[in-house]
Amino acid sequence: MAPPIRAIDPRFRLGTQVFSFAFHRLGIFRKLPDGWHAEIPRTSAVTCGLNCQACELAWLACPTGMLQRYVIDNRFPFYILGILLLVGVTVGRWTCGWICPLGLVLDTVNKGCKHKYEPPDWMRGIKYVYLGGLVALASVTGAIFFCRYLCFGAVLGIVPYWLTWQTVSYTWLFYHLGMFSFYLTFSYFTAGRAWCRYFCPLGAALSLGGVFSMIKLRFNWVWCTKCGLCRKACPMGLDPTKTATLKNGLECIKCGRCAKVCPNKCLSVGPAPLLTPGKDEKQVRRVPVNGTGSEPHK
Repeated sequence: MAPPIRAIDPRFRLGTQVFSFAFHRLGIFRKLPDGWHAEIPRTSAVTCGLNCQACELAWLACPTGMLQRYVIDNRFPFYILGILLLVGVTVGRWTCGWICPLGLVLDTVNKGCKHKYEPPDWMRGIKYVYLGGLVALASVTGAIFFCRYLCFGAVLGIVPYWLTWQTVSYTWLFYHLGMFSFYLTFSYFTAGRAWCRYFCPLGAALSLGGVFSMIKLRFNWVWCTKCGLCRKACPMGLDPTKTATLKNGLECIKCGRCAKVCPNKCLSVGPAPLLTPGKDEKQVRRVPVNGTGSEPHK
């Protein structure tokens, strides 16, 4: 078995996701001057957990919503871009795997999904189109268009309004439930994390800095027997053993599922030096836990 290296234990991920889901909804404890029907105070504090600012249960704002707000107000989004860059180069898309509240929903779907369809790789570019498109649409329409019509998480903001203020029409409610159902159904048939793979503009923004992230998936390639279990476990449809590729750098959410299923413990999620995602282990021949020797990767 491979020698242990510094890593984040993936067993803590579910607890972190549940805590994050509750933490993002602490706005329920806000003291409004006129009760629930008072105007909800807005916040300038931003989270990278894709949390709807307009939701009455929220107390932190979503970067994509705030980015559109800046565009509509004809202000350059230095503040939002700075936060995205800071999070990107420190933890990157680790936030998608461990913190995003929608990730908890998708991981639940992933447990019982039917992997019957593998979309072509070019579809991963849709999220970058969404990222550029939400800026363009906000500029042209003068509305937070993406959040209002296309966002998977909008239903988390709509439902509390419908239950308490009752200012949301059934048409609007069913529209967002329909969008939510579409993304969930697509995820169900493509191994769960389809929103993160193909559509999430926040994931796209974080991935650009995530290539240089200080939290990385690390691969001790000397001990790999090429069993393929890590590829089957990856909710992003990646080959976790190819840690040095640009695709993995952009797409990996550092969830640790590959590390959890690896019989030789060759994979781990943890701190790593910047700009060194490649192979750094000594090349030796060894006998793994299954008793079959293998040559080191070329």
